Amino acid sequence: MFAQRELDRYRGQCVGREGLNLIARRVLALVIEKGYSTTRVVISSQDISTGILKLSLIPGVISAIRFADPATYGTWRNAFPTRAGDLLNLRRIEQGLEQMKRVPNQDVDMQIVPGPSRGESDIVISVKRTKPWSLALSADDSGFKSTGQLQGSVNFSLYDPLGLSDILNAGYSHDLNGHSDKYGTHGASAYYSIPWGDWTFAATASQYHYYQQIAGAYSTIVSSGDSRTFDVKAEYLFYRNQVQKNTLSFRVGKYFSEAYLDGTELGVQHRDNTYAEIGWSHKHYFGPAQFDSTLAYRWGVPWFGAQNDLPGVAIGTPTFYYQITALDATLRVPFSLGNVPLRFTTTVRAQNSPSVLYPTEYFSIGSRYTVRGFDGNTMLSAEKGVFLRNDLEMPIAQTGQALYLGLDGGEVFGPAAGNLLGRRLAGAVIGLRGNFLKSVNYDVFIGGPLYQPTGFPNHWPVAGFSVNLPL
Repeated sequence: MFAQRELDRYRGQCVGREGLNLIARRVLALVIEKGYSTTRVVISSQDISTGILKLSLIPGVISAIRFADPATYGTWRNAFPTRAGDLLNLRRIEQGLEQMKRVPNQDVDMQIVPGPSRGESDIVISVKRTKPWSLALSADDSGFKSTGQLQGSVNFSLYDPLGLSDILNAGYSHDLNGHSDKYGTHGASAYYSIPWGDWTFAATASQYHYYQQIAGAYSTIVSSGDSRTFDVKAEYLFYRNQVQKNTLSFRVGKYFSEAYLDGTELGVQHRDNTYAEIGWSHKHYFGPAQFDSTLAYRWGVPWFGAQNDLPGVAIGTPTFYYQITALDATLRVPFSLGNVPLRFTTTVRAQNSPSVLYPTEYFSIGSRYTVRGFDGNTMLSAEKGVFLRNDLEMPIAQTGQALYLGLDGGEVFGPAAGNLLGRRLAGAVIGLRGNFLKSVNYDVFIGGPLYQPTGFPNHWPVAGFSVNLPL
């Protein structure tokens, strides 16, 4: 036990009254640091002339967990990884509170109050809720010119539908270009998530369709395609303390896609693939700074009727049974220059693979979501890659708006990179983000390339926007 290891440090030492009290205080501090905030350490009456010091540990136990208002809708039981009769550990209670607070309309607080007996405490949970649903409209210009640059979506969320701190979300998206006979896109998605103590489970499904007219030698051809994904994910919190959280995850999913020319399917582009992924997520607080990272390993598997690689395909050609390692890490650091508050954010994303991949698994750079300063209609893509994004943000007084500068760079590698105009991109943006009318969120920016390969199709400047309106 960690307390015994602390006591072993003093074995063989000569201590007086103050030394005894110091030992007890240090052991108690260690116990509290581990989260056992109601456990006590005392020196009971004893004969220490024997050379043996005995400390009494009075365990702090949970006598009950309950809502402050018994009429509160739902339950806390699936959110908390601790029960009545367990040792009271703040880390376990914090996990339960976070599992309930993950629901956007819930503000959850708790108090530790004395229980009916010595060493016992009740956990009293207070819940304040707003409306149990949300509806939001959003629009941006992040689409491709070939299928519709202006995109709109509507998202509906239902909070705590089963009273289990669960979340249900459904969304629909469509192009806003007014050229439905020439090109367009539409899609739909659904998401459900539920906590269970140290576990969190989620299921996601999505569908996407695009079409565009292509001028042929003698007639206009309609190119179109469909894709569908479904995956389930389980996350397990295996360690947390005052400053960090560590989570393991496992997910498995299906991916389907078809491509058509004038309604005739292109069989060679048909996809029915299954993938699995394991990951480790780490969150760490360094004072006001926050570091988040995820390291994941994803691989193609022959489960659930997934299609096999084509027979007789030579080594060095794409495979459905790929292996990919991915890293996503972000550091956020608030600081001040004089009286001016600033925030610096840096993000690195990387992908590595020993496999030759199909384009659907490529790592891409050259869009507002990767290396900014490029319009996203043409990107550099290959099996491996890395990019770095840096933002410096400055709030504008107390207006709810912030000015930001962005500087990004990235590079792709792998067999497919040999067919590209180049491998590196760098770009910069300046933008304004924030909210107005208390609820409308927006982001507008303008930027351009700092470095691009000769002949790379991109224009300067590149501008963009996004807006979100909760209803």
